[in-house]
Amino acid sequence: MRTLKVRVIELSDQRTLLVLEGVSPSFANSIRRAIIAEVPTFAIDEVIFFENTTPFFDEYIAHRLAMIPLRTSLDVLRVDPNRTVVLELSKKAKDPIEVVYSGELKSSDPLIYPANDKIPIIKMRKGQKLRFQAIARIGRGKDHSKWSPAAAVGYSYMPIYELKDPVECDLSQCSNCIESDGGISRVDYPVLCEGCLEALERCRVRNPDKIIRRWDESRIIISYESTGSLRPEEIFSEALNQVKGKLGELLNKI
Repeated sequence: MRTLKVRVIELSDQRTLLVLEGVSPSFANSIRRAIIAEVPTFAIDEVIFFENTTPFFDEYIAHRLAMIPLRTSLDVLRVDPNRTVVLELSKKAKDPIEVVYSGELKSSDPLIYPANDKIPIIKMRKGQKLRFQAIARIGRGKDHSKWSPAAAVGYSYMPIYELKDPVECDLSQCSNCIESDGGISRVDYPVLCEGCLEALERCRVRNPDKIIRRWDESRIIISYESTGSLRPEEIFSEALNQVKGKLGELLNKI
């Protein structure tokens, strides 16, 4: 029985880079699909307009609101999957031109709120009014992309490079990754050094006879960016739970 090993290379709100060891490409793809389509989040699903004297149609504003990532509590998602949250806005422009930002939405739940306060919704001219209630519901990316907690989700095999000395290019960024043996240098984990993978690829294009690239199918690189609705580690953890739950459901039906 193979054990899943996860190696965290980078973990931040902007980018997450993980290496899965001892897994098949199909299993890694299952996790990728779960991150995109199965992890639940909150998103605005209905907007009730009471007043709108701006030049923007109600439907246009509703669409902009729906695509605002909402910071989500996993505890709420697990305890009450049918819960709804109301976000309100009541505004009259006082300046010649005013921008309505996501941070101006008032949430009925302190745990559910816009992940970024500076997302522009519309512009209003002096005297124009906008008043509405936006209802946020729990959903999944498979229903609509507004519920997907991550963007730029991708995966690939781990590349392995063999370098035949001498190589006429600068690989100083790979100093911690290069291992030498009998005149042949090997880079077995190029993602460990920042910029190493890009440097190796540039060098390989210039020295195709001296650098050989192979792929390790037992080590899969997964990368994604959080929209802000969930923390990156929560996204990965919940994706694993979703895959586990679906496999358990399949076994019960069999």
